[in-house]
Amino acid sequence: MNIRTKSVIAALIFGGSISTASASAVITDITASGSGLGSFSFLASSTDDKGLDLSKVFGSVNPITLTFTVAHSVGNGGSYNIIESITNNTSTAFSDFHLSIAQPTNIPGNGVIFTSFNSSTLGGFTLDSPSVNQSSPFNSSGPRDLNFTGTLAVGETANASFSLKPFDPGTGNTYTFTITQTPTVSPVPEPETYAMLLAGLGLMGAIVRRRNTKHDV
Repeated sequence: MNIRTKSVIAALIFGGSISTASASAVITDITASGSGLGSFSFLASSTDDKGLDLSKVFGSVNPITLTFTVAHSVGNGGSYNIIESITNNTSTAFSDFHLSIAQPTNIPGNGVIFTSFNSSTLGGFTLDSPSVNQSSPFNSSGPRDLNFTGTLAVGETANASFSLKPFDPGTGNTYTFTITQTPTVSPVPEPETYAMLLAGLGLMGAIVRRRNTKHDV
C-alpha cells in the first residue's frame, strides 16, 4: 500500500514572510508505504512556517516508510519541525520504536539529518543514548537514527517530535530520502518455555506439600 497526500505542501513552500524567503531545500511531497501501513496523512502546521504535522496508523507490527521529495525552491531554509501522531492499531503492544533515515549516495555536506537528535521525543518512550547498542538491523541513536524504549498499548496513540534538515539539491534538481519507522514487541515465550515453567511450579508445589506433611507428623 502506498498513500499520497498533497496540496498542503504549497503552504510550506511559500510560508513565512516574503522578506525572509529565499531559495533553499523545500519538502514538496510525502508518501507512505510498507506492510505495517494502516493509514497516513499530513498537514502544514498552522503555527509554524517550517512545521509539518504527520499522522499514521500501524495496521500490523511491520515497518512504515515515509518518502520525502525535496526540491530547490522558495522557502525559509533551516530545519523542519515535525510533530507526528503514531497509533497502534495492531493486536500487540509496542515495546520499542525505531526511526532511520536513508538518503541518496554522494550527498553534499552532512546530508539529511535529525537536527539536535538528542532532543527528539516520543510520548511514553525514552530516547536511547548513542552508547546503547541496538540489535540488528538498527544503528545506535545519532543524526540519522532514533531509538526509543517504552510502551504503546494496543489502540493507543503517542506523539513524536523531532527536527529534520534536508540538504539543498541545487537549481532544477530534486531528490528523495526516506524515514523508515519500525515498532518492535516483547518476545513471546515458546510453548516449550511455558511447559518448563509450569513443570517447575508443579515441582515447587510438591516440595512445599511434602514439607508441610512432615511438619504435621
